[in-house]
Amino acid sequence: MDKHPIPPRRRRLYEALIRAVDLVVYAAVFAGGCYAMFATPSTVVDELGDANWLIVFWAVMLLAGGSVGFAGRAFRRWMVETPATVASFTGILVYVIVLGRYAFTSITAAVAVALTIVAALTMARRWLELQIFATEPGLNMRGRLLAALGRRTANTVPRDQ
Repeated sequence: MDKHPIPPRRRRLYEALIRAVDLVVYAAVFAGGCYAMFATPSTVVDELGDANWLIVFWAVMLLAGGSVGFAGRAFRRWMVETPATVASFTGILVYVIVLGRYAFTSITAAVAVALTIVAALTMARRWLELQIFATEPGLNMRGRLLAALGRRTANTVPRDQ
């Protein structure tokens, strides 16, 4: 990076594209929550049997994670994204568990499970990235919280260190 830095204009473009991708991912998680809440496939309902409460849990996790994550990313408040990624990951994981039973019944089901795992890993990746923002060397917990509340996630990452 130091020998061949990316020009600032290109870096801003890439970082804006990353932000746009994150927004699309959160919107897709929210859409999945709507689908889970209002149009759960009969195969999933039948599969869960007496554990239909899991559908509501799954849907609420996706709806909360998607909407809160989208708002946090849209308004550049990374702090609210952290619990949103956990909720999104949990909702996606429930779907992987429910869908996982069918993974080896057809190639379509296997692809669906694989893509759902990719979605879960995307949320895990974002959560890990947010952990970098949460570290403030030399500050106590109160100082970290005040610093976090006072700043917004910038579109660019400073390269002066």
